[in-house]
Parts: sequence; structure tokens; C-alpha cells
Amino acid sequence: MTSKKTSKLSRTQKSYKDGDIKKYLMPIQQGEATVSGRVLRSSSSLSDRDHQTKQSPCDKSTEEMQEFTVNFSNEGTDYMVKGQVHESIYSVLMAQEVICARVAKEKGKEMHLLGKKGVEGYVNLGMPLACLPKNSHFEIKFYAVKKGTDAGETRHRQHDIKEKKCIIFYVSPTGNKLETHSLQGHRILQCQQLAKDRCNLCVFAPEGETIKDALCKDGRFLPLLEQEEWGLVENKKFICSGYTVDSLANRCFDVEVKIKRRGKTRNDLGNEQSSMAPKEVPEKTYDYFKSVVLELYPDLKKQSEMIDEFFSEAFKKGKSSGAVFKLYKENFGKETKNSTLVRVFKCLSVRSDSVGYITWDSNEGGSATCFVLQGNYILTCHHVVSLITGPGVEEKDWPLIISRSAKVTFSYEDGRPSENSWLKLAPWFEISDRDLDFAVLKLKGEPNEFPAGLLSLSYPLPFNGVIYIIGHPDGQEKSIDGCTVVPVCERGRVCNHRVKCGEKEACNDNNCGPGGPKGQECIHMFTQRSFHDVVNNPNVVTYDTSFFGGSSGSPVFDTAGQLVAMHAAGYKYVNKRQPCSIVEFGYSLVAIIAAMKEKHKAWYESEMLVLPQDYPNDVEMENGE
Repeated sequence: MTSKKTSKLSRTQKSYKDGDIKKYLMPIQQGEATVSGRVLRSSSSLSDRDHQTKQSPCDKSTEEMQEFTVNFSNEGTDYMVKGQVHESIYSVLMAQEVICARVAKEKGKEMHLLGKKGVEGYVNLGMPLACLPKNSHFEIKFYAVKKGTDAGETRHRQHDIKEKKCIIFYVSPTGNKLETHSLQGHRILQCQQLAKDRCNLCVFAPEGETIKDALCKDGRFLPLLEQEEWGLVENKKFICSGYTVDSLANRCFDVEVKIKRRGKTRNDLGNEQSSMAPKEVPEKTYDYFKSVVLELYPDLKKQSEMIDEFFSEAFKKGKSSGAVFKLYKENFGKETKNSTLVRVFKCLSVRSDSVGYITWDSNEGGSATCFVLQGNYILTCHHVVSLITGPGVEEKDWPLIISRSAKVTFSYEDGRPSENSWLKLAPWFEISDRDLDFAVLKLKGEPNEFPAGLLSLSYPLPFNGVIYIIGHPDGQEKSIDGCTVVPVCERGRVCNHRVKCGEKEACNDNNCGPGGPKGQECIHMFTQRSFHDVVNNPNVVTYDTSFFGGSSGSPVFDTAGQLVAMHAAGYKYVNKRQPCSIVEFGYSLVAIIAAMKEKHKAWYESEMLVLPQDYPNDVEMENGE
């Protein structure tokens, strides 16, 4: 047995000493088998697999060969890559002419490998081939690096693990910041696009290494992991970063960063150490603004002086402290009612089940919002679909790109969606309109497999009052935003007034961003004519909202829970490096449906006029205004 195995290895070594890289990297040829849409080589062309042992991946002999396949994003050709098991993924890839040529072409970008089979998520390019499962397949992606960063800078682990066993585990791309007993999102990655893709990071480390060293040496995480106190969390169980990685194999974790509180007094520390001790109640407590803060905000200083003057005059008149504070509440208290009835939120919560998160990895990637129209048809913006397909692509080629690149989930509400919650799109694109900025896409599957459609809830636009948008702003978890409608008769005046107010500030790098005006990112670029298409358009509703990027395609509901519009866009600009908007708008659902009936009558009658799903409406809402 030993001599036979040795002879096989020697033949393998001999066949790879002639310098022909085509044996390492070969496009799949015609006539080879296909499985589930993936092109695979026949067993005869992969004879080297016979030499692979049944040992764990990282226990392989350093003379043994390992193979895996890769393809470039949105390209159909699979390439087979081979190398010795002690070599890193990066070194084997960069030994190939095809890869090197593509890296040179993608100047200013860095290469990442997204595991599609065998390994989940983004793999570290420094990982040795010994750690890869059999038949692993990766998609090669290129993402722009941050300005001032060398695209050629190594962002993977440099390590030789010939002598040690390798532990592989997974980390969520977005960390949690633990502060004042509440969790908030926290950036932990060098490349933000990896976080936007919401795919886990595959981390490897030698057995016996600490968790902290594993992530700090990984190369893809920010330096804050070296400076702050943090740990890994799995099912609400916290694991200190000082522990070893030995027990983490094939498990998935979130990174939780503990932010240290600053400026605690000796009394605060005493209270923490003796929380059960009786506390003295001070006779009076006053809060003052620091003079430095007041100097930074002149208006705040002015308001503070007005309140001080008010109290002084009131006490001079001999009023008691209780009467003075009552007067203060009446004169300076909150005047605008922005509370929302609980029954409204209950109904909107039910409606939100039909709101989806659509993301794509083509054309540098992105995300938006959509919602179920009827059955397996979803509605989103036409400009969203054009972002998926990219510029210069004819619409006849859109269906295939949509099906390959985009996916939808309806469960992105609390943390990352599970892998089995993602739904695929059919290669279908027939119903759309550029003027009303809508497009209908089709989910793969039977109509009754998806959340209830919202088509039956369509209703005319409100003239004023409050509306509610449900979507995924900035690609974040599903949320609801209550907005005030800007009436038709007020649109022009409101837009022009906001532009004039913004123009009072000088146009410079601090106010308008680096380089001053940049397209429509500067408020000084707007004129009265900028809003002509919206101001006089009866098919749109205008409103104020904090929903910006990623919320296109969000459904808009009135106070009675009726679907009145689909959020489309707004007049955005940058002020002091913060995103702002003069006004946002959405297109009327009644107008969208009318366009469907007129231009696609046969489809509408066969697909939209079927017996609608009974949409839950057991919660009474406010009466529409």
C-alpha cells in the first residue's frame, strides 16, 4: 500500500514540474457535465482527487495537491486552480496569468473571494489550501479601496502552518457596540463593502492561538480590535477574546465591542461597587450647559438666556417654585404632537411582513426595498433595476442579469437574515415604466409561498396629514418612518424656502463636502426649475423623511393603513458631511396600477385580477384625513 501511494505521488509531482500553468487553471470545456447549472469536470479529468486522503483538511501531507474552482463575478466560466496544500490561496491564484491580468485590470481595487461551496462567506486569502474542503468553489470580487490606501497592500494573514492544525470559524461583518446596556451597530472591517454584502468572514488560525490574535492578524479588521475590549457572542453567550480558538471550529459569532465609560467620579465607582448600599437623595439638582458648549451653539446660548430671564422675572413676582415650573411648561414645553397610536403600529407591523429587502452583487453591488404586489410578483423602482443591470445594457438582457445577481428576503428585521430566507428571482422583466419609475419582478416559486400582496390595499393619495414608509434605509434592518405630507399647494414655496435657507451658508468643503459643488450633492446647485417635475405632478406625494439610500421601492401607507404610494427618490444634498434632503417623493399606487392596466392589460387581468389573498386587517386604524 505504501509503495503504491508513493508511486502515485511521484507521478503527480512529475506532471507539475514542466511549468505549464494551464494544468492549474483551465476553463471548463464543452462536453463536460453540468450539475444544478454549474459546470463541473468529469472524474477522468480530475484524477489527482484519487490521492486525497480522508484526514481532516489541515492534517494533509505538505506534498499533497489540493484543487478548487473559481469564477469572476457575473461570468459563467469556472476555472480550476491547483496547488500544494501548504500554499496559500493568494499565492496559488497569483501564479495564474488569468488572475494576474484581471487584478491589473481592476486597478485601485482589492480582490476578495466569496465562498459559494465548501466554505461560507469571504475567505481569508492567506488561508492554506489544506484548510479547504473538497470541491470548494469561490466567486472572485473586486472592491474599491479607501482613498489614501494602497490597493496592493496585503490584507490577508501571512502565516505558515505546516506544523500546526488550523481552526476555521466565522465572524459576522458588523460588530455590536455595548454601551449603557444597549447594543448598537459598530464598524469593525477595513472594507465596508464586505459589511454591506452581509456575508460572514471565514477566519483561520493555528490551534492554541487566542481569539484576539486570530482577528488582529487576519488583516481585514480595523485596528480598534487591538485597542478596545471585545469578545465573541454566540446565542447570547459571551466568549472573551483572550480564550483560544480551539473550540470555535465551524461556528459563527458576532463581535461585541465594550466601549469604556469616561469621566466617572469616585462616587460613581462607589455606587458600582456597592449597588445595594442606601443612596443619599440630594436636596436639589441643577443641570448647566458648559460655557464651551454654549459658545459653539449661539442659538442654544440665546435660548438658555431667555429661560434664565423667564425664571428670574417669575420669582421676582413672588410666585412659588411650583407655579413657576407650571408656567415654564406652558411657555417652553413641547407644542407639536408627534405621538402615534399603538393600533397604528400594530397594523403597520402586519403590513411590514410583505416588505422585502433586495440586494445584488453586480455593478459594484447595492440594495433597495421592494414589496409583494400579488402572488409571486414584487414591485420596486425602475431605477433600482437599472442599478442592478448597470449602464449600457439593453433591456432584453436584463432578465438574466436580474436572476443571476439579485436576491430577496422578507425577514431582515433583527440582525442578518438566515441563508435559507433568501429567495431567487426568475429571469423575467416585462412590466415597467420609466416615467412612473416602477418595475415588476417575479420571484421563483408558487404564488402562495410568499407574504400577502398589497395590491388590494391601494388607495388615492392623501392631500395632507401623516404617512408611513416601511423600508430598509441605507441597507439596514426593516424600519418605519412617520412623515408629514407637503401639500400640493405648498410644494413650490417649501422647496424654494429650504434652498434659500441653505444658500445662506458659504459653499465650501466644510458645508458642501470636499471640492465644493459635486453634482447634486450641494444645495447651491438647486434652482426653482429643479423642482418643476415634482411641484406640478399630480401623480406624486411629497413629504419629509429620514429615509435616503436603500429605501427606493418602499411602500407608503396613509393613517388608515392603505397603500398610497411607492417611495422613489428625493432632492438630496450634503451639509457638513451629513446627508440631507430638500424634499422626498413617491409615485401614486393608483397611477402605477392605471399604467399597468393600460399598457399591459392581458398580463394584469390574468395575474392581478385573480382572487386576491385575504390580507390581515383585523386592527382598526385612524380614519384617513
